[in-house]
Amino acid sequence: WYQRRVRAKNPDIRKSIHCLEAILTLNPPARVEVRTRFQIAQLMWLHTKNIDHARDHLKKALSKVKDLTSMEELKLEITSLLASVYMAKHKNGEAVKLINNTIKLAINYQFWYCQMCFQLAKANMDLGNISAAVTTLAAGAEYAGRINAQNTRLLFSLSQAMALLIQRNFDVADVILKEVGAILENAEQSGLALTSTEILSLKVFHHVLQVSEYIWQGLIKSARQGLKQLHSCYKQLTQLDANNVASTNNSAEMFQWMNTQQLFLLVYVVSVMHALQQGYTDKAESYAKKALHLIDKQRTYNNDTLLSSYQLILLEQLVLTHLLKGSTSGAIKELQKCTAVYQKHHHTLKHHRASLHTALGLYAMALPDALDNALAQFNAALKYTTEPEQVSFIKLNSAIVHIKQNLPPEQLNSLLESIEPGKMPNKCHSLKASSYCIQGLAALVEGRMKDAKSKLRETLVMANKADLNKLTSCAFVLLGDIFLKMDNHRDAIEMVRSAHDIANRIPDAGLQVWSAELLSNLYTCTGDQARAQEYETVRAKLCASAATEVETTVNSPEHCLLQWLDSEFPPSSMSMV
Repeated sequence: WYQRRVRAKNPDIRKSIHCLEAILTLNPPARVEVRTRFQIAQLMWLHTKNIDHARDHLKKALSKVKDLTSMEELKLEITSLLASVYMAKHKNGEAVKLINNTIKLAINYQFWYCQMCFQLAKANMDLGNISAAVTTLAAGAEYAGRINAQNTRLLFSLSQAMALLIQRNFDVADVILKEVGAILENAEQSGLALTSTEILSLKVFHHVLQVSEYIWQGLIKSARQGLKQLHSCYKQLTQLDANNVASTNNSAEMFQWMNTQQLFLLVYVVSVMHALQQGYTDKAESYAKKALHLIDKQRTYNNDTLLSSYQLILLEQLVLTHLLKGSTSGAIKELQKCTAVYQKHHHTLKHHRASLHTALGLYAMALPDALDNALAQFNAALKYTTEPEQVSFIKLNSAIVHIKQNLPPEQLNSLLESIEPGKMPNKCHSLKASSYCIQGLAALVEGRMKDAKSKLRETLVMANKADLNKLTSCAFVLLGDIFLKMDNHRDAIEMVRSAHDIANRIPDAGLQVWSAELLSNLYTCTGDQARAQEYETVRAKLCASAATEVETTVNSPEHCLLQWLDSEFPPSSMSMV
C-alpha cells in the first residue's frame, strides 16, 4: 500500500510516511526496521523539509545495520544519504568523518565508491580543506579509469582541476585541462564509450573552467574564444535527443556534473563576469537580469543552495554594473536584495560577506561625502577574507580612497608598498595592471611626472593586451592630465578623446564625466571655445543626472546599509524586499 501511494500520479507522501511509521510500532525484525527507517528518511529527504527527523531515522538504521550480514549495500546507501543530510545542515565535518569510516567498504560497489568520493570531496571543499578534496578526486579518477567508467573518470578529473583552480594551483590545473580537452576533442574518433550528451556536457564543464581561469587572471581577451565555444556546446547540448543519455549499464556511469537548467545558469554567470571585466555594462546587465528571472522561476519548485549562490553572484555583479553606469540607487537596491538572500540562507553569508562589504565600499566611493564609510567597509571586508585576489582588490580601492582624501603620506606609502605590481597574486594580470595604474595616479598627485608616465604606459600595454577597457580609459585620462600639465595639448587631447570614446562605448559614467571635464579644459587652453562648450555641456548634463541620482540614493531606506559593519546580519529592516 505504501508503494502504491508513493508511485501514484499524485502521491500522498504524508500517508505513506504514516504507513511506514506504523510498521515500526509493531517491533519488526531488525532487517525490516532498517529498511523501513531508510524508506521513511528517503521520503522525508526528497519530499519534505523535515530533514532532522530523516537524520534521526538514518542514524538509528545505521546503528542497527552494522550488526546485520549481507546488507553492505544498504549500509552504503544509508551512509551516503546521511552524509547528504549532514552537508545540507552544514555539518561537513560530520559528513567527512562518516564517509571516511565507510568508504573502504564501498570499494567493491562501483556506484557507491564513486558517489562517496564525490561527497567526500565536496564536504572537504566546503570545509576549506581543498588539498584533501584534490586527493580524493584524484583517487576517484584513478578508480573510475580502472573500472572503465570513462564519463565518471573525466568528471573526477575536471572536478580535480576545479579544486586546483580554487586553490590557485594553475600550473597543475592547466595540465589536467589540457589532457581532458585533448580526450574530448578526439572522443568520437577514438571510440570512447560516451554518448553525444556526455561529451557535450563534459565539454561545457571544461570550457567553464577554462574561461573562469582566464577571468580570475584578468585575461579577458584570452577568454573570448573559450566563451564562444562554451555557448556553442551548450546550444548543441540543449538540441540533442533527450533519450541520448546513458552510454553503458555500468552503475559507476550514473553521474553528471549539473543538469541542463543548472548549466544554463552557469553559462550566464560566466558570461556576466566576462562582460563586466571587459567593461561592457549593458551586456552584463542584460545577461544578469535574464539569469535572475530564470532563478525566480526555478524557485517555485526548487530552493537548493546552488540557486542561492548563483543569485548572490549575479546580484553582486549587478551592483558593480549599476555603479559603473552611475546608478547608485540601482546599486543599493541590489545590495538590499543580497541581504534578503542572507536572511533566508544564513550559510551563504560566510562565503559572501567580504564581497558584500567590498560592494558597499565601492558604493560609498561613488557618493560625494562617503569616503570614510568606504574605508570602514573595506576594512570590514578584510576581516572576512584571506583570498589573495580579493584582499588585493580591496587594498587597491582603499589606496584610491586614501589618495582622494589626501591622507598622511606615511599611511598612503605603506598601503602603496603593499600593492606594488610585484606583490599582486601570481598570474593575476588585471590586478597587476590596476596596481600600475594606481601607482601612476599616486605619482601624478605627488608631481613625479616621469614615474607616473612610465607606470601608466605599462598600464596601457597590459590593459590593451587583455581587453580591460575601463583600465585603458583610466590610463588614457591620467596620461592626458600629465600632458596637460606639461602644456603638450595635442597629445593630451588625443589621449583624453580616446578615453572618452571608450567611456561612452562601454559605458562608464565616472569616466565620461572625468574625460569630458578634461576635454573642456584642454579645448579652452587651445582656444577652441566651441568644442570646449560642447564638452562642458556634456559634463554639466552628466553631473546634474548624477546629483539627482545621489539625492534619491541617500534618502532611500536602503542607504542605512552603509552603517552595517560588525553585527552578524544586517538589521531585518534593511533586508526586507
